[in-house]
Amino acid sequence: MDALPFITALSPQGEFQLPFQPGATLRDILIAGGLGLRSACAGNAVCGQCQVRVQESATIPVTSGEKRRLSPARLNAGWRLACQITPQIPLHISIKTLAPAQHWRALRDDEYSFIRQPPALRPNVMRYGVAVDLGTTHIRLTLWDVRAGKRLAGRIGINPQASYGADILSRLTEAARSGQVADAIAVLATTAIAEALRDMASALEINLHDIGEVVIVGNTAMMSLLSGKNTALLLNPDYWTQCFSIQPDDPALLNKAWALSEQARIRFITPLGGFIGSDLLAGIIATRLTEQPAGSLLIDFGTNSEMALWDGKRLRLTATAGGPAFEGCGISCGMSAEAGAIYRLSSGHDQTFKLGVLGKAKAKGLCGSGLVDAVAWLRHQGKLDKLGRYPERANEGFVLSESGGRIVLKAADIDVFQRAKASIGAGVCWLCEQAELAVSDLDRVYACGAFGGLLDVSNAQAIGLLPPVPVEKVQLEANSALAGCEELLLSAEAERLVAAVLAVAELYNMGEDSAFENLFVENLYLQAMQT
Repeated sequence: MDALPFITALSPQGEFQLPFQPGATLRDILIAGGLGLRSACAGNAVCGQCQVRVQESATIPVTSGEKRRLSPARLNAGWRLACQITPQIPLHISIKTLAPAQHWRALRDDEYSFIRQPPALRPNVMRYGVAVDLGTTHIRLTLWDVRAGKRLAGRIGINPQASYGADILSRLTEAARSGQVADAIAVLATTAIAEALRDMASALEINLHDIGEVVIVGNTAMMSLLSGKNTALLLNPDYWTQCFSIQPDDPALLNKAWALSEQARIRFITPLGGFIGSDLLAGIIATRLTEQPAGSLLIDFGTNSEMALWDGKRLRLTATAGGPAFEGCGISCGMSAEAGAIYRLSSGHDQTFKLGVLGKAKAKGLCGSGLVDAVAWLRHQGKLDKLGRYPERANEGFVLSESGGRIVLKAADIDVFQRAKASIGAGVCWLCEQAELAVSDLDRVYACGAFGGLLDVSNAQAIGLLPPVPVEKVQLEANSALAGCEELLLSAEAERLVAAVLAVAELYNMGEDSAFENLFVENLYLQAMQT
């Protein structure tokens, strides 16, 4: 696969290199890279605000819209409208003024999972619809023209409820303290989604009242905290395999908060049960897991990691507390997969290594896929033993980069990762035992979640994060939950798709089985998963 060309952008925030697929406008490339330009016309060359200076301007034809908005002298000096340029070659640009920083950024093309069944056109519904994947760490949304079956925009942002704890149980415990705290947590997510809806609608010049439906999937706790319904039940182990309502008592309050019409339908997709949320249900639908061969496994990596194993007749489901390490949080040098994140670490010469940094910016931290690569490389080089200890530098940790600030992977970070990895490994082994399958009997694996699209499968297998199936039988799905949610938004057969999964689903609570603890300890070792 050929390397993507880059836009080299000098901005008030520094210099960035942004990869792009030919076909997108320069404006969209910059927004997806986190460099929001001032704009008030949705990219129609009317406002003239998205001006950038392009070194290669003389090689790019000037559009009629640019001639109307820019003087001949300014065009001769290389100033252009970013919304009017569709780069085909690498460009070098200067940005004088950025839009005020926003909580949300546009989803990149590589962050969408493939929708396997093209939606049937629905001409008799309200024109627009929204799909929402409500995660513990991130919230992802897409805006669709439902009648045409066309995705118009996508956004990703941090779930602000993290201020009440990085993990699920912390937030649930906080919400249980008082109704006032529970309301405050709900308002954080409600307000964040409202901001994202406004952002997309404004960019596309769409009236929010023209949105006819919002479909929401997510892990059970986040759905419950948003709706304010039955959060206390999730703190009671008796309900950890039970299905209960997370539908808000008064959905009209969300219609008002999100500036939607009273007729707009807000649909919370009911979780499968306990901590096994409707995000896993959506992922199962998106991957068509129950149509795959027996021994097909789906792992949705996240703060709350969920798993589904199809044995040919039954769909066995469970969840485990992976923690936020997979999403670049919870470690001292961690960050999400944004510009400046180390997402790849590979061998150089003589025990040296090379770093891959998103956006070709200076390294600022380590995201989930980079953490997997770093641990695998340290193990391969003998700089880290299988117990997760640094034989040579136990106190300092390992220095990954000093170019943009010192980035050190500490012993405590390795411990956080080991526990997250052990939860996944133990869950896989435990589900296989329930299905009377050996790990070596697995036919294929779908690796889903925040770092699914960037994961190095061989490295993940070497340290026991993924089962040792042939690499070509591991399919990376960055946003399967969002893709499944989009199908539930677009499909006239949404209820049938959900019912088909529920008919073969069997939920398990691993916490009720003492064998899980032994499997957890066995999977703490940084080595290939035992078969």
